[in-house]
This record gives sequence, C-alpha cells and structure tokens, in this order.
Amino acid sequence: MKYAKFLALAATALAALMAFAGVASATTLTSPAGTTFTGTLKASSSETTLTNSSTIGTIKCTKSEVEGPVTSHGTGKTVFGDVSKLTFTECTNGEPTDPVVKGGTLELHWTSGSNGTVTSSGAEVIIHKTLVGSCTFKTNNTDIGQFTGGTPAKLDIESAAIPQESTNFFCPTSATWKGSYTVTSPGTLLADA
Repeated sequence: MKYAKFLALAATALAALMAFAGVASATTLTSPAGTTFTGTLKASSSETTLTNSSTIGTIKCTKSEVEGPVTSHGTGKTVFGDVSKLTFTECTNGEPTDPVVKGGTLELHWTSGSNGTVTSSGAEVIIHKTLVGSCTFKTNNTDIGQFTGGTPAKLDIESAAIPQESTNFFCPTSATWKGSYTVTSPGTLLADA
C-alpha cells in the first residue's frame, strides 16, 4: 500500500514538473511589446563571412538577407519558422556568388529579457573552388547565434559551425558562418517567455 501511494505521489510530482517545463520553454514574438507577432520577418547584414579551412579559404559577402514567416510559437513551444529567403551576395573568393541551396528553418529559444538563442536546421550552402571542387555544408539543429530584441532587433552570428554534408575528401568537417543581422521588418521585435 505504501508503495502504491509513493508511486502515485511520484507520478503527480513528475506530471507537475513536466507541465512547468512545458510552460517555461514557451517563446512568443511580440511587435510592439504585448502584441503577438505572426507575420514575416526580414533581416539583412552588410558583412557576412563563410569560412572553412585554409584549403578553400573565406568567402566574404557584403550583403546577406534572411526572410521567412513565423509558423508557430506560444505555450509549450519555441518560435519556429521556415526560411523562404536566405542569400549571400556580392561575395569574393567564392564561385558562384550566392552559395545557398536551401534556407531551412530557424527556431528561437527565449533566454532572458527580450532575448534568445537561435538554431537552424536544413540550411544548405555549397562552396565551390576551382582547385578542390564543391563542399556542401548543412545545418542540423545548429546553434547559430544570439537574438537581441529591440528597435531594431538584432541577430549576431559570432561563430556558427555548419557541419559538412558532402563527401569530398578536400572539404573540412565544418564551415563557420559569421555576421551581424539587423531585423528590418518589423521595426520592433521582442522575444517573450
């Protein structure tokens, strides 16, 4: 009888803990503060780099854009969206100038205040070099950077390691994506728990 009561108590405690964890992981985007945002986000960067080993070098781009609709967020969820546009243009040391194959998805995880961390899955880039061929890199729940809410909001990608997807022997195990993106639409964007 004591064992049955203990199991019932343990099950109740576990259920309560899981309910709390589900609520704690919730993230919502607001624009302006207090108003849930469900539209399309747009962000751009004036200097972005894709770097891998010295065998292939660094691709520097003076323009990069990210765009996509918010497809889910709220209680028990993180903010999630498909990337409908991901471009790297006006690039040097790379062939062709825009290496993006797929935009993938982005997910925002609230951390504190109006801020959060961002992960990417399914984004795919190919870096072409004349001497070594093509190297393909693809994100897979990859932590890419920090979201800072504000007017405007920012996404800082300091050193996102994108794993290698190709089988080219000359390709490194990952490429590094760096860039500082400013959210251009909406004008104010905040992450809330």
